[in-house]
Amino acid sequence: MNAVVYDNEQFVAALKQGGLKRQSAIRWLYEDKELRKRVIAFVRNNQGNEEDGTDMFHEGIIVLDRNVRDDSFRGESSVKGYLFSICRFLWMNQLRKNSRITLVEPGNVKEEVEYETPERHFQSDELKTVMGQVLDQLGQQCRKILDLWKLSHSMAEIAAELGFDNDAQARKAKYRCHLSLMQLLEKNPGIMQRLKEWV
Repeated sequence: MNAVVYDNEQFVAALKQGGLKRQSAIRWLYEDKELRKRVIAFVRNNQGNEEDGTDMFHEGIIVLDRNVRDDSFRGESSVKGYLFSICRFLWMNQLRKNSRITLVEPGNVKEEVEYETPERHFQSDELKTVMGQVLDQLGQQCRKILDLWKLSHSMAEIAAELGFDNDAQARKAKYRCHLSLMQLLEKNPGIMQRLKEWV
């Protein structure tokens, strides 16, 4: 377990410094079992499973890292509270389809998600086109992995489809591809701005 404990200022400074300091700060979050369990519990309470919750936790850390480094994190809440909010937001977006969905918070607090509007549907189609162009730059294997994951295939199914020995290898490959995607988006601020406008 990582012995270092970070407050908001120390965490932000470590991520912006990069290198081993950044790795240590990210590991501090990654190894927080209670926070991971909380994210998984939220996802499981809202039509997901443990694997989905683990994926949201990993993706949340990637988004938090990006937000800190581009100064989107203002430090108004704790880093861990902010990460949970990101994970919750990511899962809500994944659930948001063409039907009304009731999200259940720990503690039985409910929130209604509205029906998609025609405008939202159009934006979704345009978003898919832009994301398709970005994914093409990642290479065929990463594109296939992320496409299958987006379609809710399990890691075992992705492993079988792409010839990995097991689902753990598929999960690692998916994580690397997702990280490459985030780095690619960071190098294309115009695309990032359009995505932020749609999300």
